[in-house]
Amino acid sequence: MIGLIWQGIKDLGLKTLWNSLQYQLRQRRYRTETAIVALEDYRRPGTVIDMSRDGRTVTLQTVSGAYAITVLAPNLFRVRFRPDGDFAPPFSYAITKPDAVWPPCDFTVVTTDAAVMIRTQRLTCRVDRESGRLTFLDPHGNVISEEAEGIAFHPAGPVVCRRRIQPDEHFYGLGERAFGLDLRGRRYETWHTDPQTYQLEQDPIHLCIPVLVGLHSQGQQGYAILFDNTFRGHFDLGATEQDVASFEAEGGEMRYYFIYGPTLASILARYVELTGRTPLPPRWMLGYHQCRWSYYPDERVRKLAADFRHTYRVPCDAIYLDIHYMDGYRCFTWHPQRFPDPAGLIADLHTQGFKVVVIIDPGIKADHRYWVCQSGLENDVFCKLPDGRLLRGPVWPGDCYFPDFTHPRVRTWWGELCRSLVEIGVDGFWNDMNEPAVFGPLGTTFYDVTRHDLDGRSGDHREAHNVYGMQMVRATVEGLKRLRPDERPVCITRSGWAGVQRYALGWTGDNESKWDTLWLTMPMVMNLGLCGLAHTGPDIGGFNGVASGELFTRWLQMGVFFPLMRAHTNFHSPDQEPWSWGEPYLSINRRFIELRYRLLPYLYTAFWQCHQTGAPIVRPLMWAYQDDEATHTLDDQFLCGDNLLVAPLIAADADRRTVYL
Repeated sequence: MIGLIWQGIKDLGLKTLWNSLQYQLRQRRYRTETAIVALEDYRRPGTVIDMSRDGRTVTLQTVSGAYAITVLAPNLFRVRFRPDGDFAPPFSYAITKPDAVWPPCDFTVVTTDAAVMIRTQRLTCRVDRESGRLTFLDPHGNVISEEAEGIAFHPAGPVVCRRRIQPDEHFYGLGERAFGLDLRGRRYETWHTDPQTYQLEQDPIHLCIPVLVGLHSQGQQGYAILFDNTFRGHFDLGATEQDVASFEAEGGEMRYYFIYGPTLASILARYVELTGRTPLPPRWMLGYHQCRWSYYPDERVRKLAADFRHTYRVPCDAIYLDIHYMDGYRCFTWHPQRFPDPAGLIADLHTQGFKVVVIIDPGIKADHRYWVCQSGLENDVFCKLPDGRLLRGPVWPGDCYFPDFTHPRVRTWWGELCRSLVEIGVDGFWNDMNEPAVFGPLGTTFYDVTRHDLDGRSGDHREAHNVYGMQMVRATVEGLKRLRPDERPVCITRSGWAGVQRYALGWTGDNESKWDTLWLTMPMVMNLGLCGLAHTGPDIGGFNGVASGELFTRWLQMGVFFPLMRAHTNFHSPDQEPWSWGEPYLSINRRFIELRYRLLPYLYTAFWQCHQTGAPIVRPLMWAYQDDEATHTLDDQFLCGDNLLVAPLIAADADRRTVYL
């Protein structure tokens, strides 16, 4: 215990550690107990007793509630089940295309004594009359996905859907997962968590996306399910029962979108039509970027720029400023001694061809003399507890208030704050700590009872947690569009949700300087791409730990082919620039960064394809060779765009490897 306290003092400082301990004690007052519900205690829809059709929606009354199955496109159905049968228009942070905007879609409804079948040219949803179970079939009557016991609900709030796993089925997606490409056989949580640097097979971490991609029948059947529910949930992909996959949430509605391929390309095309497309970035975002926690003071930043341009002559497009540029870690401020003339510094960097990206966290220091805090209090933008008190929690500045980004007025207020940085020339914004994270034991976040506006619907943090980070970057990007309407906004996020790709790019969070993490980068980026978040990449060299010259160089060589090519490391690590290990690494690193710049036309074409069709820039080989079963679990090589196969060296002292062609 004494050792833990001493480590806390070293990492956080005595005052912040004390604030963290107080936060944990207050948590007892606001703790909510989550009901543990046995599977046999759930209720099921039961027998179908009536059916009606209104436009593109078929409503099926059952003994225990009702289904509303909506045909949005020939290969896209939305399934809702409610015990009360009250189907108000669905609100969703994930979905960007309203029902009314979808073109008309022809479908038929066929009823028999055994089933109700809703059929388009490409997809059939069969509802068993006796049990209410759903099965999705292709045009030839083959099973794409079928329910086991099916949908179930509990009066205390939890909902679950259990589906049969096909014998040769593989699963992908689910956002940022520290696992191999094929996710089958494990249970995953959907609850954004700051892992304080993650290890292989640690779950959950920064960015969960409730999108599951399934592939079976020797690659002939591909589909995706978007579980449109923001409460804490789980995907069990055969961990509890080998032949059953389930997705569940602790509250909210059972609502999911079923997308049929059968190809991965057609699945992603429909998914981004539903949730939003990756915007084309400015060209400088495709260059090499240099970051660390932190480059300061301004003389250190100027030296870094000179090292790139003159001393070592290594191409670079962007320099990042981490939290030490701020005055006491107060967002939207500059440290008066470390950065006395930020506008002059940024202008000088621009003259040398560098862009500047600064970090901004959601926590606003609870200091009534601080202009952002004053403005937030005056405009009533901060999250509150049920008793009306402001939520206070410790992060980098100490005790902080936190904006409620689920309120439109708060998003507008936040976007306007960006003006102070935009006007002095800041080019990009890096939104961190937005799981949201609070200092404390692993997984500490806002109290469950914290109130949120939820765009006028009102609710608590159990429903808002998973969309908090996405609404933060939404506020940032919408503000940047107002402030610089003629420029493409740049926002990088550590957390997000389904649809975050329409606002921001991501990175794979606080990784380790290890060889197994170098390999892990590939399946993480590939699975994120299969969830629509194609613009992403790792901290090259690893964030936590000390990279060798060989490890950094191997990571940089791989990074040439990732959408985001950024080196980053933490406060305690030695320098981690391309020249930090001398020769031969400097020459090798320079040559591969130059290769990145020669590939810019090719990479930009891949980004254009992504913007148009949802095709990831980094693709698993099964993307192009879906009928080759060997590719369904292959996660140590990948495709970059249409024409490049990348097979990195991922072991120490290796000078060759096996490549699957």
